[in-house]
Amino acid sequence: MKRTLGKMNLQEKLGQLLMVAFHGEFTSAESDEHRELQRAIEHHRVGGLMLTTRPGPMGIESGQAYATAAVTNLLQKSARIPLLFAADFERGTAMRLEHGTSFPHAMAVAAAGDPEDAYAVGRITAAEGRAVGVPWIFAPVADVNSNPDNPIINMRSFGEDPRRVAAFVAAYVRGVEENGGLATAKHFPGHGDTLIDSHLNLPTVHSDRAHLDAVELLPFRAALAAGVSTVMTGHLAVPAVEPDVRKPATLSQEIIGRLLRREMGFDGLVVTDALDMGGVARHYAPGEAAVQAILAGVDLLLLPPAPDAAIAALEEAAKSGRLPMARIDEAVRHVLRAKARVGLHRNKFVDLDSLPKLLARVEFDRAAGEIADRGVTLLRDAQHILPLDATRPLRVLLVNIAGDPDTSPGRFFENEIRWRVDALETLRFDTRFTPISELKLPSSQSYDVVIVALFVRVADRKGSVALPEEQASAVRRLLATDKPIIAVCFGSPYVVKQYPEAKTWLGVFSYADVAQRAAARAIFAQVPIKGRIPVSVPGTVRIGAGLDLPANPMKLAPGGSEMRSKLAPAYALLNRAVADGACPGGVLAVGHQGRAAIYAFGKQSHSAHAAKVNEETIYDSASLTKPVVTATLAAMLKESGQLDLEAPISRYLPEWACGPEPEWRARVSVAHLLAHAAGLPAHKDYFRKVKSRTEMVALALTEALTYEPGTDSIYSDIDFILLGAMIERLTGRRLDQLAQERIFAPLGMTNTMFRPAKSLRARIAATERISGSRKRVIHGEVHDENAFAMGGVAGHAGMFSTGPDLAVFCQMLLNGGIYAHQRILRHQTIADFTSATPLAGNERTLGWNVPTAPSSSGRYFSKQSIGHTGFTGTSIWIDSHKQLFVVLLTNATRFHPDPEDDLIRRMRPAVHNAIVECLGLAPV
Repeated sequence: MKRTLGKMNLQEKLGQLLMVAFHGEFTSAESDEHRELQRAIEHHRVGGLMLTTRPGPMGIESGQAYATAAVTNLLQKSARIPLLFAADFERGTAMRLEHGTSFPHAMAVAAAGDPEDAYAVGRITAAEGRAVGVPWIFAPVADVNSNPDNPIINMRSFGEDPRRVAAFVAAYVRGVEENGGLATAKHFPGHGDTLIDSHLNLPTVHSDRAHLDAVELLPFRAALAAGVSTVMTGHLAVPAVEPDVRKPATLSQEIIGRLLRREMGFDGLVVTDALDMGGVARHYAPGEAAVQAILAGVDLLLLPPAPDAAIAALEEAAKSGRLPMARIDEAVRHVLRAKARVGLHRNKFVDLDSLPKLLARVEFDRAAGEIADRGVTLLRDAQHILPLDATRPLRVLLVNIAGDPDTSPGRFFENEIRWRVDALETLRFDTRFTPISELKLPSSQSYDVVIVALFVRVADRKGSVALPEEQASAVRRLLATDKPIIAVCFGSPYVVKQYPEAKTWLGVFSYADVAQRAAARAIFAQVPIKGRIPVSVPGTVRIGAGLDLPANPMKLAPGGSEMRSKLAPAYALLNRAVADGACPGGVLAVGHQGRAAIYAFGKQSHSAHAAKVNEETIYDSASLTKPVVTATLAAMLKESGQLDLEAPISRYLPEWACGPEPEWRARVSVAHLLAHAAGLPAHKDYFRKVKSRTEMVALALTEALTYEPGTDSIYSDIDFILLGAMIERLTGRRLDQLAQERIFAPLGMTNTMFRPAKSLRARIAATERISGSRKRVIHGEVHDENAFAMGGVAGHAGMFSTGPDLAVFCQMLLNGGIYAHQRILRHQTIADFTSATPLAGNERTLGWNVPTAPSSSGRYFSKQSIGHTGFTGTSIWIDSHKQLFVVLLTNATRFHPDPEDDLIRRMRPAVHNAIVECLGLAPV
């Protein structure tokens, strides 16, 4: 650093004291913008550049990560002394870059209550900033927002309690500095108690010195103690320190030189807030402002409105002796030391190839989401309508109102709500594109609840943080309607005072995308609400207020000893079945009203040395594959518009049309296959003729029809072999892969799979001796011969699973297609696939059976129930009216020559009857 300084002439030194703006996007080398940047670097020798956004026709335009990194590398090549790049990354790199990690505003972080969250924000922001070549973070905001009418700080602050603010500021500083970045405490000596936006004019801090020490300066002292590298000055008049009320802190030797440098002992880099802001620019010429700032003790001039004028004035002041060379050298040393601290003297370039590994990582996004979740604060809940229940049919009217120009206000909030409800109608308003005067509510009969989402932002040069009166009046009219209303405020915490009539009020204290998603999760109890407001709202809310609302995990809960005791008679029947030889053992899973009891009985086989069955024993589920995998995937594809149930199957499997009975074949639709009404025979031993999946499907496609489609319903494996092939062709993925990605993994069914690994064999119940090509006990491979010939993956058989896993699947259906806040299917889709269809004489649904006497479900399951059995001794029955499901997994003995006379088939109805009776659900 000393050697570098010694080689610099005056012009190079003065250039190091300037920082100009750049935008993170591609620019032609022949463009005016690029030429201006090159001139700033090669002619003025500026010390650094600040990454900025810019206004566009549709709103603020952020930079691109790759472009930003590429531009920093390109500009570094032109610089003899490495450039220092900085950005306002107050709420993460996404504040300036489209693909960085987005965090909520500081006030939302503070609402969560843990300063370590601020550390995480700083840590991740520093890592991502360095990755794109921008290691200098203009954060944290160290201002104490003690004035509710402050138009520019507001939610950017950690709150109004100076000690709490200090704790969060210190943690953020450590997060940045310990992870290779430069943190910046701003806006010294404290912008929180002001009434004017310093972008517009010069605000005044009226506090006396004692108050400054106790409040405004406390977080800055904490930042210095935490090792902050840089401090940013505020354009503020502070009469308690600087008697000249016309002089901003940025230009004050009393505030920078005496208070910050000498009293507080700060020897790091001092940077101005942007010098094009009204707090300085309206009162000082660009050159004079530059000179006075450096004289005051500032080291770097941020965004001077006229860099040429600033350089010329500094040079003239230096040559005249007004600006001592010692002060210039000191400032340059501070700049060079900051550059060395982030290693620019060793390597000033970034590796573009590493960006995908370093930016927007999954762990970063998860941390940001969890921080946002913890900050959501419930301030009112007089109606007790929270949380909303996504397991029940729900129609929502969402009214998004932005107090600023916004082409699509609340889009992240809306997207997070949409998949949770049956119907969502959204009305959007802002101050430019869709005025609130166009508000017209739909019929109140079309929705059950209203969510009014207010987006009240802090924006420079706006002058206030509130909704315009026309919008505010519209909100009051909405709150006067007779429907349940949830008010959600994204942004200023003080807006709640305007609406005392709002009975349910959720404060989010940030409008960032991550905060919008967190609010939706909180409304539907995916996460608990525990936030506490970090400021007081005079006459309305005290600091620290907040109501707790527990999360609803939306998972099966253990039934406990009481449920197990009730089911004892059913368990006794199962034990008797083992004694009678109906099966060597099995697993029973019973779920009622969200609680489940799992009962494992017997052994994995009849062998004297067989292992005992436990809850995690895996069974060949046989034909349960049809509804759980194939019909469910078909329902998903129907939902997404990829599969038309009424379309002829030849649309998806063209070879079908080439088979016999062409007139009949042309009428066979996808729905016919799902309802076992396509005219196909029950079964064919294709495995005796084929050697591959392709050959198996080819035979099924040319199979002759045995009856006119739609005139009967004969249960057929071939229907679902074809459905499996159709799904694979539509998606380009194999059935087992799709099932894993779209059903098993989202539901946490970790013990459900096709083709189980050999390492799981000890947990798998062997299928007893069967007839067929494999004259042996089948263990760990699919028992169905056709499925085996297809490699163990087929639409009709092949799934292996456990009682607890299938219990989860059943509860998902009872929940209306959602489990653990993972939406698998919509309510209407489930209704479509679980209602008895005329195609099957109303004796089947699209993929399921319904109770028909005699039924394996016994005599108590309602007519609206659905179920299925598997040849290996497995079954599922689900009764939505009773909120009941029963899963029975066994590996029943197959010695009897007539499979229809198996003991297991006679035992099933008795067990189901006993369960319904034990739970008190049988009619009296």
